[in-house]
Amino acid sequence: MNPPPPGGLKSNAAVNRPGERWRAVSEKLMWDEWAQRVYLTWLARDIRYAQVALLEIRARVGRTPPDPMLWIPLEAFLMFAAKVSKMLKPVKLDQGRPKDSKPEQQKAYDRRKFRGERLRALLEVDDSSPVLDRRVRDASEHFDERLDTWTGDHPRITADEMEAGALPIFPPPPMRAIDHGSWVVEVAGETLDMGVIETELQRILTRATELEPLAGVEDVGLATLLAGLPPLPAELGLNAPTRRPDEDVRTGIDLQAAAARQREFDEAIARAIDALAVHREGDDEPTTGTSESG
Repeated sequence: MNPPPPGGLKSNAAVNRPGERWRAVSEKLMWDEWAQRVYLTWLARDIRYAQVALLEIRARVGRTPPDPMLWIPLEAFLMFAAKVSKMLKPVKLDQGRPKDSKPEQQKAYDRRKFRGERLRALLEVDDSSPVLDRRVRDASEHFDERLDTWTGDHPRITADEMEAGALPIFPPPPMRAIDHGSWVVEVAGETLDMGVIETELQRILTRATELEPLAGVEDVGLATLLAGLPPLPAELGLNAPTRRPDEDVRTGIDLQAAAARQREFDEAIARAIDALAVHREGDDEPTTGTSESG
């Protein structure tokens, strides 16, 4: 794991004093192994969903006549690619830290900025990355506003103009199209090379799985669930030394009761194994007669 930035993690004293841990978490910018795991698994989840949408686009693009359902996976791709983009570079950061807003809003801004900086550094994403270009996604998300501009600026022709042959210049309507030869999508004049962004998404996913094994789990729901489990204190890890080396690790346990529970467990397992063996033997016996369906 990469070392945390100065002041990024709580001190040991804050961990050991009741109540101090949560105050430290809320007041400082946190980046530890658990936080990194959470962000990377969710980032991998959205990348995989974007990749699934791309597969569906490829299955539908280029058909004759054009497949009217094509724009469903395309919108899904743009949405999940935008989620990746916003995870790496949150929106509205260019407006600066809000000065006259509530402390909670300022804290939220600081956390978003901090998270984006850490993820971009870890995943080696610079400002030229095509993943950070959200123009096509914005054009699609706000297509209604493009229609407002077009209908508002579109000239209304009059009968006199038609008779005089002085027709006005009509602005082209906002369009949405995919060139399956170049693999470029265009929305309201903005273009996106899906092949380039596909390559960058795969590179980021590969890097994320190198940093966090859970990001490579195919079941993305399970990966994010496991990543979100509360982290245990380091001293409770399986490889941690005992905190009382002069005492047996079973100190304080009712050994007789524990032994009785262990025997009950072993007997239950043995009965289950015997029952399974009998069931399998029954399945192996040949059957006679016929079955009817109706």
